[in-house]
Amino acid sequence: MRLNHDWSRNGYAYFSGGDVGRIIVFANRKGGCGKTTTAVNVAHALTAHGRVLLIDIDAQAHASIIFASGPQSTTTILEVLENKLSLTEVIKPSRIAGLDLVYATRNLGACEFAAGPDDEQALVLASQISPIQSLYDYIIIDPPPTLGILMISSLIAAQEVFIPMPMHFLAMEGLAEMMQVIYRLNASFNPALRLSGIIPTFYNQKTKIARKISAEIKANFGAGIMMPGIRNNITLAEAPAYKQTIFEYAPRSNGASDYRKLVEEGIVDTNNYSELKKEQL
Repeated sequence: MRLNHDWSRNGYAYFSGGDVGRIIVFANRKGGCGKTTTAVNVAHALTAHGRVLLIDIDAQAHASIIFASGPQSTTTILEVLENKLSLTEVIKPSRIAGLDLVYATRNLGACEFAAGPDDEQALVLASQISPIQSLYDYIIIDPPPTLGILMISSLIAAQEVFIPMPMHFLAMEGLAEMMQVIYRLNASFNPALRLSGIIPTFYNQKTKIARKISAEIKANFGAGIMMPGIRNNITLAEAPAYKQTIFEYAPRSNGASDYRKLVEEGIVDTNNYSELKKEQL
């Protein structure tokens, strides 16, 4: 998708700051990195700190399956992207108290092929989130692991990007590509967009490669960009089979402990977020 225009100069800057909810996207263009696992478990953990909206914009719809309060909703994010419904019309309560959900649908995959290279469809999600931003403390977006219009739309709509990634060298290529996309969108579409953290997933700090890659990331981005790691834990893979988060399935597991620490120290930490906001001013 070519991004040739500076839309921020043409009335498309939706991010005015103020006392409104934080818009966070968990994104990585490589699959199998723990992206949706992170989005789902962080969203659940954040309900202890405020009202949360999770927007599932991944055609796999895994987040929707886990949080569904009943049969799959017939109104989804697709109708919003197609300008058939407003975002407020498709927000549903999840089965988790304090967490609302926008369902995905497998038909979302068609969006990737229907949109042109400069399609204004990429701006729809941002324009729809803006009016409801003050209603939530946290708005979490779970895009697909492909660099198409759905991920681009998510990044344009967000303020903060967290990149979940395993600590191996092939993942570094994906990180470099993600950073190029973030910088480009930051310059042309969304001046508020910032990389807030890199989340080590399937993490084993005892391995030489994990330490080496962690050191390389810190050297390039600063030590503060590295979030608490999520260790390899079988319960994280098992929980979705029961349509549960880690806090429901195995609340005393290492997986639950790691995601709790990530939320408390890496996301909710108001000191870190205050520094982020200062950079945006």
